[in-house]
Amino acid sequence: MGNALVTAAKIEEEVQKALAKSLRKEPSAIRMDASVMDDLGGTSLDFLDMTFRLEQAFGIRLAHTTILDHIEETFGEGKAIDSSGALTKDAVAVLAARLGNPAGLEVGMFSDEVAKFVTPNTLAQGVREALASLPAKCTHCGAEKWESPDGAKVKCGGCGKEAAYTDGDTLAKAWLTQFAKEKGLFG
Repeated sequence: MGNALVTAAKIEEEVQKALAKSLRKEPSAIRMDASVMDDLGGTSLDFLDMTFRLEQAFGIRLAHTTILDHIEETFGEGKAIDSSGALTKDAVAVLAARLGNPAGLEVGMFSDEVAKFVTPNTLAQGVREALASLPAKCTHCGAEKWESPDGAKVKCGGCGKEAAYTDGDTLAKAWLTQFAKEKGLFG
C-alpha cells in the first residue's frame, strides 16, 4: 500500500538520532551521505545497536542478513563472493544498485570492505522499504484506519495495535530476486 503517514523528514530525523545515540555524537554531526564506518567511526557492533534503535522507533524489523548472504542463499555459493573472498561482477552490480553506486565499489574487492559503503541514507532506505509494506487493512481487526500520533510508529485507529510490516529480509530477498531477473544476473 505504501505509507504516507511517516514523512521522509521524520525518517531522516530518526536515523540521525539512532546513529547519534549509537555512535555517541550529536544528531547534527550525522550527515546522511557519510560512511558510517569511515566518516562516523562506527563498528559492526554499532550496526546492531542502530538497527535495534530504528526498529524500536518505527515498529519495523529491518534486514538482519547482508545482501551478499542473500545472494549466496538464493543463487548459490560463490555467486556473490568468489573462493578468494572477493566480490563477483554480479554482486557488485547488486551492491551498486542497493548502495547508490558508491565510488570505489569494484569487482575483486574483498567482501569485508563493503560495510564502509553503508551510509545513514542506506539505513533510511531500509526503513522506507519496510514502511512501504504497510498493509491496506489492519491485520488484527481489518480496519482501514491507520494513524501515526508520533509520526514514526503507525497503529490502527480501530483496535490500537501497531501495524504489522513485512520484515526487511523478506523485502530484501524479493528486491534481489526481481533485480537479478531484470538484469539477467547470476545465470
